[in-house]
Amino acid sequence: MKKQPKILVSPLNWGLGHASRCVPIIRELLAQGAEVIIGAEEYPLGLLKAEFPQLKSVELPGYNITYPSGGNMAIHMLKIMPKILSGIKDENRFIQELVETEELDGIISDNRFGLYSDKIPTVFMTHQVMVKSPLGESFIQKLNGRFMSKFSEVWIPDYEDEPNISGDLAHKYKAPKNANFIGPLSRLKPLASQDKKFDVLAIISGPEPQRTLFQHIMQTELELANVKAAMVLGKAISTHQYVDENVTIFNHLPADELNQLIHQSEMVISRSGYSTLMDLAQINRKAILVPTPGQTEQEYLANWHAEQKHFFAVDQDRFDLDEALEHSKKYTGFSLPSDPELLSKTISDWMDTISK
Repeated sequence: MKKQPKILVSPLNWGLGHASRCVPIIRELLAQGAEVIIGAEEYPLGLLKAEFPQLKSVELPGYNITYPSGGNMAIHMLKIMPKILSGIKDENRFIQELVETEELDGIISDNRFGLYSDKIPTVFMTHQVMVKSPLGESFIQKLNGRFMSKFSEVWIPDYEDEPNISGDLAHKYKAPKNANFIGPLSRLKPLASQDKKFDVLAIISGPEPQRTLFQHIMQTELELANVKAAMVLGKAISTHQYVDENVTIFNHLPADELNQLIHQSEMVISRSGYSTLMDLAQINRKAILVPTPGQTEQEYLANWHAEQKHFFAVDQDRFDLDEALEHSKKYTGFSLPSDPELLSKTISDWMDTISK
């Protein structure tokens, strides 16, 4: 009888996007007979435990990346690079022990650079083959490539050709030799026409302190506006719901409930995180994008999709709800659904390497 492979799936603790796009990966692994262990911490762990309560989980040491409340994120990241590199080393030491204690057969890491091992097949999943940076981009590119080369395979959640979602991030430079484009990943799915319950839905996400700043801005704008609104706060610890003025607020929603809520809303306001863009493209919903200040990846994606006339984008410090809703009428939205067969084949082929 063929051994059931034991696979660790681990997203980076950077908002909820990395965790949410691991959901279809885990679903497909389970469908193909794998035993899955979740490796995460804080809100990402909460999200994945809510989606898969039956699965074993372990807490991994994080990089403890701080986010500035002001200033440029790229410069800040360069300053704390020694701390990040030290965190990657600690993470790798931890995973080498976990491979032995849990008898792991494979690892799928979503942007966690330390989860490689020469003992078992490992995957690094990222849409950032290129890391946008106003400073030291060449150095960061080489460092990024060096870490990706430590993994057996690199999976890029996008399409290789146009149309695509990532633009320069996965297409400006040649992909690594061990890379496979696996198509966009989303835990959401298109639904039949829904009665609209809300004029605006604000989805709050990202690292602190910017997540809370974004929440305060959105809540103030929504409460002052003559709209019926909802907010999802991205706190994947509980699904507590309450109403404040004209705004219905959810701490967190499981995938099916979030999917329905988005379909029941006329307009979505969100960060321009890559996983959010994959969700919007999967279900073809219109949105207003507000990139996290100083986060070059989100700023690039927001501007690029605005140029394509997919989504209206506006800086956080210039956000005005009435103006944003008016400008958004000129934008079409964007449809680019996932390819389940491509994902299934990618995982099947990788699982075959485990059994060899």
